[in-house]
Amino acid sequence: MDRDGKLPASVRESPRLDEFARRRREFRTDRYRPDYHFVPPGGLLHDPNGACYWNGRYHLFYQFWPPDVSTDRSWSEAMHWGHAVSEDLVHWRDLPVALSPEDGPEDGCYSGQALVEDDRVLVMYFGTEAGNCVAAADDEYLTDFERSADNPVVPIDEEAPYEVFDPCLWREGDTYHSLSGWKRDGRTSEFHFSSTDLSEWEYRGTLVKDGFHTDPEEDGAVPNFFELDGSHVLLFFSHDRGPQYYVGDYHGGTDFDIRSHGRLNSGPVDHGNLHAPSVLHAEDRSVAFFNVVEGRRDWRADPGEGWAGVVSLPRALSLDGDDLRVEPVEELTALRTNHRRVDDRPLAADEEWVVPDIGGASLELRAEVDVGDAAEVGLSVLRSPDGDEATSVTYWADADALGIELGRSSENPAARSRPPEVGSLSLADDERLDLRVFVDRSIVEVFANGRRTLTTRVYPARDDSVGLSLSARRGAAHLESLDVWDMESIWS
Repeated sequence: MDRDGKLPASVRESPRLDEFARRRREFRTDRYRPDYHFVPPGGLLHDPNGACYWNGRYHLFYQFWPPDVSTDRSWSEAMHWGHAVSEDLVHWRDLPVALSPEDGPEDGCYSGQALVEDDRVLVMYFGTEAGNCVAAADDEYLTDFERSADNPVVPIDEEAPYEVFDPCLWREGDTYHSLSGWKRDGRTSEFHFSSTDLSEWEYRGTLVKDGFHTDPEEDGAVPNFFELDGSHVLLFFSHDRGPQYYVGDYHGGTDFDIRSHGRLNSGPVDHGNLHAPSVLHAEDRSVAFFNVVEGRRDWRADPGEGWAGVVSLPRALSLDGDDLRVEPVEELTALRTNHRRVDDRPLAADEEWVVPDIGGASLELRAEVDVGDAAEVGLSVLRSPDGDEATSVTYWADADALGIELGRSSENPAARSRPPEVGSLSLADDERLDLRVFVDRSIVEVFANGRRTLTTRVYPARDDSVGLSLSARRGAAHLESLDVWDMESIWS
């Protein structure tokens, strides 16, 4: 893509790109297809992979079941790496498929991460039925990855003292390091390997083997290990409980002293909440992407005919002491339009105030609320005029908790019945509840007081489910301010 947005001819000539563009046009009227979140052109999207910053552009790879790949294949055989590029972390352009299992020893291309060097980008990923594999690219748009002739460089070995699965990759001096994330003896484990040539890898032991912070049988898939604000962060994904992190001190080898642990998912992942991470490092900052899988019963029905899967908004990472702080990137403000504001309004006890003449299906909201003596404060989005459909963001003062209630989110029978997303949030004396909420047709992302994030998929069935309301229960609260913006589409 030139700086004016045009892809070079060598990339544009890929026959799949025309098909991707056709499908994006075909699906643009789908009521559940987001306007400003990244979604696949068609087919199925799963874990984001190998996010990186190269040659002045942001690259996002992702597990992809392309729409032209037969549904006769199993999931492990169908996975490719899809690829998109952006100049600004907001607007994305499809690129040709980056990795295809037909080109290597693996049955399918599962998750992995990228390492950006001065003259090339390396990716390390799990090849199903083979092991962890390496590929490299040095062209302008990372459209020409060359696999190592030694793949799988860390083969599956049932007799080994480690497990081979989703890897990450980093470098210390002349030595490459990798973590292979899974579990061992019922405990979350990260298996550490090193190499001087990317071909021969030595097993070093476990960087993490945790049965204290994590539940029994939780795995440590899709690891991202990196330095942040003077500490080291290990961001990973458990198939049972979703994304989480360790913060600690890394002294090299397998010497990682954990100081804290936290969870970024507040609900069961198999019901459609936050999923696997991929972190890029650019211009002295770290930005994470997650996928938010479908909450519809039919989402895997036919990759050739439909689409499924959404990538979360890019989230800037920082540390507040030993806590990982996660916030939407500043670039998203460029999508704001049609600003509306409400100031200084009381919220009477046990009453719901429907915000007049403000609403929409693709919005950003910023609400600051003095909780007062209310036991509960609620903000409802995607609300029908009669209130029969609504998704509610609720703060429970007595429980120091924030949640997304989904009981009235959809009258669509294909939408799964799911428990609420609930996470802890304790407000200090005189601290206001500060909610930043992104609504994008079928996804809601909540960022609260810089300390709590909640994410879920929703499927309102009614065309008039676009309203907003606020409420207080068992006590009164006060709305200090409410800012609402429509959000422009990122697709041309």
